[in-house]
Amino acid sequence: MKPVGSKKSLDLPNRSLTTIVILSLVGGVFFSIITSSLPNEWGKSGGPILQSAAVLGALLLLSSFVAVLAKRFGGPGKYGFRLHVWLASIGSSLVLSHSIQNLSRPPAILLLMIVGLIILGLWGRTKGSRLASMTFGEKRGGFAAADPDKRQRLYEIIQSKRLLLETIEASAQEAAFSLKIKHYLHSPIKAFRYRRLAAIEEGLTGAKEKLSRAQIFWRLSHRLLAWGFIIGLLLHVVIVMFFAKYAANGGEPYWFHFLALDF
Repeated sequence: MKPVGSKKSLDLPNRSLTTIVILSLVGGVFFSIITSSLPNEWGKSGGPILQSAAVLGALLLLSSFVAVLAKRFGGPGKYGFRLHVWLASIGSSLVLSHSIQNLSRPPAILLLMIVGLIILGLWGRTKGSRLASMTFGEKRGGFAAADPDKRQRLYEIIQSKRLLLETIEASAQEAAFSLKIKHYLHSPIKAFRYRRLAAIEEGLTGAKEKLSRAQIFWRLSHRLLAWGFIIGLLLHVVIVMFFAKYAANGGEPYWFHFLALDF
């Protein structure tokens, strides 16, 4: 008998992931088409409906960024990933419906970033995961003869990690331990020291030398694009809410804003 609420239920199959993403984007386009037929400001991207959609979408996208870090906060990684997918998909749909009418304006760059993140995310879950499994089975350290000097250096590093770990989280086992956000908050210096030792250990064992260029590019570009989107989103919010006259090209802003400053 399969236990109720088994961990397997937290898995998100690739087909379900792709379906969620496609339906959310199609839903955003249809929502934009429906609202564009409304009179006056109600049908504009900065009107009450689509501006509210943009605010909610932005909050969901920022929440999805936090959700993907669930494992770093000590939560289950699979649950965090499912939450990340749903929040990012719904948030992208709402932001798409808000911005699709102004694709010729600079904020459309944020929409391109979202599309880039979606493509990278889907690639990482499908092709990228297969490459990762192949990499795991090709670790050279499991077949190559151990170098005596390297073994001694690894022994010293592991011992240093164990001693440091006793001051970070005494009940943890070094072989299965990974730093979480709480460790950086409670003991930042010790956490960074431990991470530095772990990085040296990875270099000695060749843990990352088998990574393909595609895997390295994916990890780096996905992170940079995510941070770029967050910075761009915050900049966009500041401009439309506090420099509304500038955002309206010197005209009178019709959307809700705090200040109508101009550069």
